[in-house]
Amino acid sequence: MSYDTLVDEVRALPESCLEDVAKYIRFLQYQYEQEQMAPLMETDSVFEEKLEQGYRDAMDGRTRPLDEAFQEIKARFG
Repeated sequence: MSYDTLVDEVRALPESCLEDVAKYIRFLQYQYEQEQMAPLMETDSVFEEKLEQGYRDAMDGRTRPLDEAFQEIKARFG
């Protein structure tokens, strides 16, 4: 269903239904946001292990030049 069709369908509803429609749309937005965040979520133990590994890497001199790290971040998220 296209956005325009959806708008037309909502406009055709009686005004008494609009509050329920708004709640449903907010619910759908919430579900979408949760799906988008799912790859970013991890358990506390996984986070702690990554943090410890980063600390060990830094202490052992396994680091990356700052410019290289920022270029990667920009490529991934820019």
